[in-house]
Amino acid sequence: MMFKLLIDFFRKRKFMPNSGHQYKVLFIFVGLVWYSASGFLFFEMEKKPDLGWQDAFWWTVVTMSTVGYGDLFPVTTGGRFLIGVPTMVFGIGFLGFIISATASRLIEARSRKLQGLAEITMKNHVLIVNYTNLEETVRLIEELRADTKTKNQQICLVDEKLPEIPPKLLDYGVSFIRGNPADEGTLERARLAEASHAIILSSDRNNPHSDDQNLATTLILEKMNPEVFTIVEVLDPRKIRQIELAGADCALCLSDFRSNLIIQELEDPGLKNILMDLTSNEEGDQFYLVKIDSMQQWNYRELVLWGLEMNYSVTGIIREGKPSLNCPPEFKVVKGDKAVLIGKQRINAIAI
Repeated sequence: MMFKLLIDFFRKRKFMPNSGHQYKVLFIFVGLVWYSASGFLFFEMEKKPDLGWQDAFWWTVVTMSTVGYGDLFPVTTGGRFLIGVPTMVFGIGFLGFIISATASRLIEARSRKLQGLAEITMKNHVLIVNYTNLEETVRLIEELRADTKTKNQQICLVDEKLPEIPPKLLDYGVSFIRGNPADEGTLERARLAEASHAIILSSDRNNPHSDDQNLATTLILEKMNPEVFTIVEVLDPRKIRQIELAGADCALCLSDFRSNLIIQELEDPGLKNILMDLTSNEEGDQFYLVKIDSMQQWNYRELVLWGLEMNYSVTGIIREGKPSLNCPPEFKVVKGDKAVLIGKQRINAIAI
């Protein structure tokens, strides 16, 4: 019966890694191991009464793997030709076939991962939607990694045109999902429901219709997960209001910042370096918005004095999303306000 199964298998060759016959192959392989071990004991125990099942399975594995230590071997005619020969011929065939099938599956899985076709399992991760270029993407990742708030969060890149994720992004532990970011299926594969943040970049900064594409992506994204914090890059300042109405938490038009920075640098040369320092997580001091849990006097003076003691510069208050900078000393602070701080590291809350 065992010989018939083996001959039929090698004649038909129907097994493929994805064909659903893995269990059949495993069953036949286990049967072959059992046949070899039990046959070895059956024929050899008469000559070697001290043999046990452990010895039989050891001999079977060593023979199938072609290691051949020589510590155990059949000496009877039946053990050699009815057990030894089939174990060598079919054993190495099956073992090699299983190893090659496993290697094929691993290569296929890696290929699917590189091409953005594999499934991912993430929670509380950051989505970067649309790939612009390697340098900018790496810069975003390094900034995320440099802040204590996001340094441990996983990152998933979603893009429709990128054929394969660059190796450098793999080194940063970035996952890749290829597909239309405005398609629900693509966002489901990117585990949007478990994501905490989404950064939507312009797919083509030379194409004015990129804002329309980002608008559609924002609408779908916010519909599927209203809790995700969404930042959207906008090329046309007139589209900011539309993006915000679509549900984005923040719509940024970089051209506005570019014009402001040029004029500020013209009027106060060197200001660019200060702004670069304050907006980078990798070195120097940074801006932080920190919630205020408790205060004794609830005025701006007390907050500034606290900052001097803790080595933070207090530059203003954020109330209901609106900034008030360089407030007068007696400015009333209320619970729920956020302090605008400049410092070297983030703190969770202020309690004075």
